[in-house]
Amino acid sequence: MNAWLAVFAIAAAVNPFAAAASLSGAPRPPLPVMLAAGAAAGAAYALAGAFAGSILDALSVEPESFLVAAGVILAASGAAILVFGAPAYRPAWRSALEGLVPLALPLLIAPAGLAAVIVVSVRESAAPAVAAGLASAAAGIALCASPRRPRELFDALGRFSAAFAVVAAASFAVDGIRAI
Repeated sequence: MNAWLAVFAIAAAVNPFAAAASLSGAPRPPLPVMLAAGAAAGAAYALAGAFAGSILDALSVEPESFLVAAGVILAASGAAILVFGAPAYRPAWRSALEGLVPLALPLLIAPAGLAAVIVVSVRESAAPAVAAGLASAAAGIALCASPRRPRELFDALGRFSAAFAVVAAASFAVDGIRAI
């Protein structure tokens, strides 16, 4: 697996553009909400990268099998956004903890993003995987915090990113099948 492909696959799996498109009609998240969501996303990707091997051991899953499964997760997630667009959320932002849903979960800590970080951490190295997850989550926070969030632009960029996620998913699945 190419290191650049791995980093771009993680960025496409987290898809900060789709996160911004999801919140484009909602009021701008307040600072405590953004901090809580950023901390949760950072912790999730750091822990997933640091304990990737242990997670697979606990699940009794071989890295090659998980590579195929991560490809399926990435393909399904990417295809859903590609076909239907990003889901729309309209949170009230009453408290920082309320911001964990939807900003942290499911927008920034996406199952596809976690799967991609785990795969890259096990197959390559945890450092670039965690860095890509953190950078993508930070980009998502920044885009969601922007006072202007044009839904059409972010939706188009989110769909483009989702298309790349589907391509990366095929690469994951083919690598996993070859390794098995």
